[in-house]
Amino acid sequence: MPMPKPKKYERKEKFISRCIETLTTEEEERFPKEEQRAAICYSQWDRRHKDK
Repeated sequence: MPMPKPKKYERKEKFISRCIETLTTEEEERFPKEEQRAAICYSQWDRRHKDK
């Protein structure tokens, strides 16, 4: 499954929440620790906004 990506006008808090929820329900086996899932989501956010 592809990693969640921020939507064009999505706020950071909303994206992080949605991303962690998605990874928890669909990728928990791959990323068993909540800290891992949060790190992935923050990384996705930073990567998206670094490109701009």
